[in-house]
Amino acid sequence: MEKSMDKAGAEVKGKITRGIVLCVILVIVYSFLSWPESFRSYYVRFHPSPENLIFIRYLFSVGLRLALFISGIGILFRKDIFRKIIIFISFFTIATVYWKHPVIVFERILWWKIMQGTLPADIIPKINMVAWSCVVTSSIIDIVVCLCLIYYLTRPKIREQFN
Repeated sequence: MEKSMDKAGAEVKGKITRGIVLCVILVIVYSFLSWPESFRSYYVRFHPSPENLIFIRYLFSVGLRLALFISGIGILFRKDIFRKIIIFISFFTIATVYWKHPVIVFERILWWKIMQGTLPADIIPKINMVAWSCVVTSSIIDIVVCLCLIYYLTRPKIREQFN
């Protein structure tokens, strides 16, 4: 990493790397794509649970997405705390991925799409299998993204760029 000295003799970090910029873009896009819609639509998806629990889950989800967004911006300023927050959220997401993507939510979405006419009715006998396929796909995407973030942000050459 390039460092130079300013007039006061303090070290100045070199230009931000493309990898860090790409990481920030990934984090910000990921946080917006997984941003929960309104509480009402969130409630409809998780309805068998008590409303208070759904509301807490909703607030937690919004808080995580907001933390990801803020941390993405913080990484541009190369603040180590934000790098660590993203690593923590990534480990947390991997550990709780099953609760993040319940099968019942995907089943409800599929039923809603069938009732809206956007999916054919002949999918009804396979709805459970399709819902599980969605869960597995969503989980794999989350796990892969999180593992990539953890790997990249813990590399020695990347860690040394943060103060």
